[in-house]
Amino acid sequence: MTGLEDLRLLRTFVRIAESGSISAAARALNTAQPTVSRHLRQLERTSGVVLLRRDTHAMSLTAAGERLLADARELLSLAEVASERVREERETARGHLRIVAVLDTGMWIVPRLLAGFRKRYPKVTAELHLTNRPSKFIEEGFDCGIMVGPLTDRSVAARKAGEITRVLVASPALLKEHGTPTTPAQLKRLPWMGILQPHFYARDRVTLRRGREQRVVRLSPVLVMDSVTALREAATAGAGLTMQPEWLLGVTLTSGKLARVLPEWTLPPANVNVVFPSGLLPARLRAFVDYAVVELPRLIESLTLSGETCLNGERQQVADGSV
Repeated sequence: MTGLEDLRLLRTFVRIAESGSISAAARALNTAQPTVSRHLRQLERTSGVVLLRRDTHAMSLTAAGERLLADARELLSLAEVASERVREERETARGHLRIVAVLDTGMWIVPRLLAGFRKRYPKVTAELHLTNRPSKFIEEGFDCGIMVGPLTDRSVAARKAGEITRVLVASPALLKEHGTPTTPAQLKRLPWMGILQPHFYARDRVTLRRGREQRVVRLSPVLVMDSVTALREAATAGAGLTMQPEWLLGVTLTSGKLARVLPEWTLPPANVNVVFPSGLLPARLRAFVDYAVVELPRLIESLTLSGETCLNGERQQVADGSV
């Protein structure tokens, strides 16, 4: 330990040299003169060199003191720059965010979220990664995640940002072929398609509720996919019955390409969570989390009501008035 790592001692030394006396330095630092003297003695003792020569009439820097003065000013300037950067990190929404989101929500909803966020916080840049596998996102270098369903990483903090309503759907052709179920037990008549990632929901069973009544139906999937958008397209093609987020159905329902199955029964909703490291957050991340918690429910509701989540061909049909 040389004392040079103690910025307080260096700051006192610079103030003495610039003020010309210990008493003047004490006034400038708004501290007691004995404290300033003690700091100087401590710096000289721990560094092992004499920095100031003093007599009854004058004070002057030694050669070592002259060299240290220049270095100390540079160190204190760097420390001030570092402190300002830390303050900006804490108080100003600027810099870069690495965000991970589940696949379908990340394709349809999060880009709209980021567009609105960038308008409000133009000094923040972002990159979006999509995955449906359980993510240890801190270990993978992400700042935050937009996740659907139960949390799989218990080491992080989370804020709920709404719920996703889910429904059972199948194509009219499939229902004509196998018969339209009127009870939960009759779902077994239809080929079932499930999600590949079991943390979203169990691929081999469906929980249905009607008032206080609850039924769990076990199903054997004929197709398993990693995306609810892919499941929607397979269902539209008549491949089977599947579970879908209501916001994703859009024109596939209004055009009659898909039909709801057992509409009087409900499925448990899926939570949408904004996930982030616990502890103190930089301003850009705090701003994004706060924004996402407010805006995600609005975006989900807007997409559910507007039916915008359709493919390009369907968009053209809607524009032409053919559906």
